[in-house]
Amino acid sequence: MYCRDCITYTRDGNIICLNCARRLVSPKMRGSKYSPLSRYLTRKARYADHVTLPFAKIEEIIDDSLPFSAMHYRHWWSTPSSPQAQAWLGVKWKVHVVNLEHKTVTFRREGLVKKKTRRKRRKATSAFMDKTFRPTKPRRLREPSKTKIARAQARLANVERRRSSMRQYRGKFKPKSAYEKRLYKPDAKPSKTED
Repeated sequence: MYCRDCITYTRDGNIICLNCARRLVSPKMRGSKYSPLSRYLTRKARYADHVTLPFAKIEEIIDDSLPFSAMHYRHWWSTPSSPQAQAWLGVKWKVHVVNLEHKTVTFRREGLVKKKTRRKRRKATSAFMDKTFRPTKPRRLREPSKTKIARAQARLANVERRRSSMRQYRGKFKPKSAYEKRLYKPDAKPSKTED
């Protein structure tokens, strides 16, 4: 029943399939073989109401191959008491479409009911009111409050005060400070001292 590529020998000399050997070596996972699929569907529930997965993607998610009956019989996907069905029914998904020709399964979230939006009722108006012209109220411009006016005036006063307190220099460059003038006299340049 095994292909020749996946057979290996154990230390005892018994023949074992590599898939079976992988299960023996790797630590046992909690839950069923299909619990990674339920985690995948839980993450997808944030973004989508239905998910179409090819069988190869499901095998990649569960990190194992699907059984023969899953590939050839629709009944395998619809049995609610089976462990694989508990994986998606437990996270409120159900199998919507199984396409055995294209080898895909479409899952749809359970319990999603479209919310009915209520229409707002129009107020009953008489035929006379519809035909007559209703003038709109002129829009009243609000004047700024006294506090806002006072703050704006204070900001303007501060800006003017800063401008007037800044020193005005002749030319383009800022003059040297007294400390710099004492350090470097214009006639004598500092010389390097040899130690």
